[in-house]
Order: sequence, then structure tokens, then C-alpha cells
Amino acid sequence: MTDRSIHDDNTGNGDDADDPTPYPDATSASDATSAVDPTPGVTATAAPPRTVEPTPDPAAVAGTDGPMDMAGRGEVDLDLHDSGFHERRVAEWARLRETCPVAWNRRHDGYWMVAGHEEVGIAARDGATFSSRYEPEPVDGIDYIGIVGVPRPKRVPKAGIAEVEGPVHLALRRAMNPFMVPRATQELEPLMRRVATWFLDQKIASGAMDLVEDFATPVPSVLTMALVGLPLGDWKRWADLFHGALAHDPAGDAARQTRANLPAMFAQLDEIARDRRANPRDDLATALITMDADGEVLSDDDVRAVLWNLIGGGLDTTASLTSLSLHHLGAHPDQRARLAAEPALLPLATEEFLRFFSVNETLSRTVTCPATLGGRHLSAGDPLVLSWASANRDAAVFDRPDEVVIDRERNPHLAFGVGPHRCIGMHIARTMFQIMVREVLDRIPDYVVDEEATAFYRPNPEVVGMVRMPVTFTPGARIGPPDPPW
Repeated sequence: MTDRSIHDDNTGNGDDADDPTPYPDATSASDATSAVDPTPGVTATAAPPRTVEPTPDPAAVAGTDGPMDMAGRGEVDLDLHDSGFHERRVAEWARLRETCPVAWNRRHDGYWMVAGHEEVGIAARDGATFSSRYEPEPVDGIDYIGIVGVPRPKRVPKAGIAEVEGPVHLALRRAMNPFMVPRATQELEPLMRRVATWFLDQKIASGAMDLVEDFATPVPSVLTMALVGLPLGDWKRWADLFHGALAHDPAGDAARQTRANLPAMFAQLDEIARDRRANPRDDLATALITMDADGEVLSDDDVRAVLWNLIGGGLDTTASLTSLSLHHLGAHPDQRARLAAEPALLPLATEEFLRFFSVNETLSRTVTCPATLGGRHLSAGDPLVLSWASANRDAAVFDRPDEVVIDRERNPHLAFGVGPHRCIGMHIARTMFQIMVREVLDRIPDYVVDEEATAFYRPNPEVVGMVRMPVTFTPGARIGPPDPPW
């Protein structure tokens, strides 16, 4: 689960003391205050306006290698939405880290690209200076673009808790926190295990399945329905909705069908809000309905936006992490065998897969006041794109950053974000991922991936994931009841 989605929010109170995260950047003491406290490394004062020297045509510069060579001058010309960039993005972001970890990209009227681990962490911790807000009609003259990229895609609704700041954001995370902390996750574990077992049971006797469509997608989808109060049996149409939006060409039939289904899905969330106002329960939706933010309560539209954000994160990011990790293990039988033989390694491997795949690769922010970051002067209103994926491959922080090291012990990755918008669902995501991987390794350890039939998400700057991953394996026996656990 994230700020789109693996970045929904930071848990932000004392319950984070239960966080088993084995790296220092996950401490919540600084996160809980970073929206208001000065942040080391940021000078949020009257910095001079950004100035960039005119840049010659890179083709005319002897010895250059294209637009990336502008990075030494603090400016680049890169189209993050281009499929060619997507194919070489790991190398492109690496060159940025090495030459200019905060660079001005001239595309889309200009925005900052933040590539280094230190710089991404500084910006993410300081929500007052680098805001996640989305305000279509700003009152202070700043165009707050939100978190979903530059330029902001059309028809993307406000992402609930991920695109608000200040008292409302603090009230939201306090209301949601009791349903996301480790103790709440432990209460969900039995359902997670029953659901994972049931979906694998449906295919195990056949010796063939699609690990994305038949397992990695439905398991977190059912759990997400349970979390937000939707009927568990509705998991497939919600999963189809979000995967149709993220995985396929926006001009294609799947995306068009997704858009056609939106009004009915919004109406279902509105019905939850109306029902909880009339019939309160001890659940997340009721907590949102009854929360108080400086004397104000959430409207039905606000509740819908928060639930939408949670559903998107719950349905997509854990499914993507699980699919990509199982695909990797299918191609690396030595690591798969070691994880199967040494279950105690799974927590370390989980953090490594989070770091390496960084399924929510980038998120955007808006600069709220003149500031300095990475030696660059930023102006109020400047958009910027933070690359979690790039930060998580920074050689200044990680040894062998481009390899999956399943027993990596020091792993200060930023896959869940950091600061006031750190992923509120991170405990649930970790636990669900480990249950699903363990289920596969225990029951179909010899699975073979059909690479020719495997398909990945359409190229885009924000998220990565898988559409299909057919596998074959030695058939096994069902171990659970025949009826679904809902």
C-alpha cells in the first residue's frame, strides 16, 4: 500500500514503536514532526530565484552522449513518459545520481527530478516545503499538483489522505492508525492465511495457474475489501478496475471499460459513507465519518477520496511486489531454494524486494516556498518528482545496489516513503507479502514461469507491476475447505 498507493500515509503516533522495520529511516519520531519542524539539509528561507544557464543543443556538443549530459549543468531534457526512457530508466536515474541528484527537467513546462537517496529523504520528510497537496483551485497562487506525476494525468481523482496536509492530514492518520498498526495486522493474519490457501487450492491440482491473475491479485484484493468495508465477494470488479487503469494503454478497451465503470464504483463508496453515518460500526469507514479535524468533519466526497486511495494502494502495490518477487525467484532458483530452506530469511528478503522493485517508482510534490535542495535553488510553485526507485539504488547507501541480496542486513530503503506521508499500510503489506510468498514456496516450490506469455504493466513513470505470469508445477492436494472464506 502506498502514498498513491505503497505511500498512503505515515502511522504517526506511539504505535509505531511496534514497527519491526530493520532500518533507521523508519522511526516515526521524526516523521510525526517533519511537517512542521525544520528539516536538516533544507534551507527554506529567502533563497535566490532559480537560474539556469542557457544549454546548448547536446548534439552539437563534442563528446556528449545526449540530453543526460546537461545534468552536469543542472538541467536535463528527459521524457519520463517515453517507452524508450522506461526501458533505460535504471541507467538514466543512475547517471543523474552521479552527476546531479537534483536536476531541472525542461519537459512539461519544467520540473525538478530528485534522484539521490539523501535528497529524496530530505524532501519527503519536509511536507511543509515539499507538499503533497492537490488543489485544482489554489488560493495562494501556487498550483499544487499532488502526488501522481508531472503533468498530472487528466481525470485522476484526489488521492484522499495522500494529497492533503496540515490538521486534516494529522486527523486522518490518527483516525486510520488503529486499523493499520502491527496489532491490527495480527488480527487480520488468520483471514490472510485462509484467503491465500483458498486461492492456491483452486489451481494446485491442475499443475498450472497464472500467479498474477489467480493468486497475487485476488489475495490482497479480498483483504482490502475487508479493510474498507466492501463485500469481500466484490474483490474482482474492484481489482479489474484498478488494474485496467494501471496496466493497460489509456486509449485501449480495458482502460475505456475502467472509465465506464467509475460512476458505479464511486456510488458504492458513497453508499458506505451514508450507511456509516446512519449505522456506525467499529470499522475504518466509521472512524473516518466520525473524525474531527479542528471542528470540521469529512464530507461524503472526502470519505470517498480516502477510501479510493486506500483501495488503490491495497489492490495494486502488494500484488505488484508479490508478482515481481515471484517472477525474480522463478529466474533465480538458487535464491528460491535458499528462501524455501531458510524461512527465517524471509523478513530480510522482504525488505530487499521492497528496495529492489520499488513498485511505486516515483511521486510528485510541489515546492511551497523558496528552498535549497542538493545545492539547487528551488522556487515556490516548482513541481518536483521524487524517485524512490532511484534513491533505493544509490551506491552511496547500498552495496551492490543493482543486485537482489536476499540476506541484506542494512537496508535503509525508501520504498514505503518516509516522513509525514510514509505508507500507513506498510505493516499489512509486509505481512500479506510474506504469507503469499511462503504459501507458494511451501506448496508449489518447483514452479516454472512461461516467460513468453508473461506480461508487465504498460511503461509509465509512476508504477511497475505484472499483468500475467503463467506457471506450471508439480500438482498438489487441496488443504483447505472448498468454500471461499467469505
